[in-house]
Amino acid sequence: MQQNSLISISKILVGSTWLFATACFFAPLQTTEVGPFGRTLFWVLAAVHVVECVAFLGILRKSPRPLVGELWQTFLFGIVHVSIVRKEIEEGGSPSSGA
Repeated sequence: MQQNSLISISKILVGSTWLFATACFFAPLQTTEVGPFGRTLFWVLAAVHVVECVAFLGILRKSPRPLVGELWQTFLFGIVHVSIVRKEIEEGGSPSSGA
């Protein structure tokens, strides 16, 4: 499996997890047995990704793209996005249009 495919799948999995966790704040999932789990998962994801934003700030600042966008992508996708930024920096700083 190619690196870009793995990154795309990783982003889909993380994005789907966010979607599920967010949906647990609303009907019909809000009142089901998975509702409390999903809401807890949401706050755990948020906390972990905020820590990642702070921990990887030095790397994100090296990106040629605006820092706000890099922080947003890191908040959503965490280390998956940071690995993309690291790879771009190693390859010369040109942002990829793919994953």
